[in-house]
Parts: sequence; C-alpha cells; structure tokens
Amino acid sequence: MTTHIPYHAGILVPDIERAIERLGATLGYTFNPPVRVRPTVDDRISGSTRPVEIAVSYTREGPFRLELIEFSGDGIYGSRHGEGLHHLGIWEPDVESRLAELEAVGRPIDAVIRGEHGRVSAFYAAPEQRSGGTRIEYVGEHQRPRLERWFETGLLS
Repeated sequence: MTTHIPYHAGILVPDIERAIERLGATLGYTFNPPVRVRPTVDDRISGSTRPVEIAVSYTREGPFRLELIEFSGDGIYGSRHGEGLHHLGIWEPDVESRLAELEAVGRPIDAVIRGEHGRVSAFYAAPEQRSGGTRIEYVGEHQRPRLERWFETGLLS
C-alpha cells in the first residue's frame, strides 16, 4: 500500500477572521489573509453542480499547514458539518485516475472540484470508519507549484 502523507488539515469555521485570530494566538501560526475563491463544485451532498464562493486561508508555516474554510451554502462546505476538522489533504499525482478508481470500487465521493476546462483539480472522498471517520481531499499534484506559492506568499495567482 502506498503511504499518503497529509500536507494540510482543512477546518470549517463560522467566521474566518475570528478563527485566524484564535488559532493564530493559540498555535502560533501565521495565517495568510483570507481569499475568496469560486470553484465549480460537483457537490454530491447537496446534489448540485455550480460555482461556490468560499473564503479560505492557509498558514504560511509548513510543511503541515492548516486551511480554514468559512461555512458556505448547504453542501460540502455547509454549517451542517459543524465547526472543526473537515478533511485531511494529500497530493495526488493523477487525480482523475484516482477518482475513477475509487468510484469503480464504490467508494462514496462527497464532492469533485473542477478547474479550467472541467478538469478535476481535487475531490473529497467521504469519511469512512477505517480512516477514523475523516474525509480525505485528493488534490491534483499539477496544482502544487501554484498552491505552494500561495501558501508561502499569500498571493493566489
């Protein structure tokens, strides 16, 4: 079995500014200013495919980072999931193949995030007991240079 080492923990919060203050003070992390992004989400929880606006902030320190995501809508980022750990994120060299592989064996997928031209940029595999009930986010390795630049500088290009 291949070892997948998470590079971040995604945490859902009701107020991103307050969470940055609280977690920054408690843990000593420096958070980048929140950025509003509008990914196209095939949200299998809410049953819709559409752009979803979310406020996101990552810590500058790494290699293991925290990601804060403010509640949004009623699907994958909705408040019904509660404040706290939402997912562990791992880099995936071939995210589209991995998605197809998991779907072929019947693994439930909570949401698929699509980038330009409908290409899969990331997806969330539903929580399962053998992973401690934690959702896993598979993030396409092709995005790594751009995302790491964002983490380190706070500038999303």
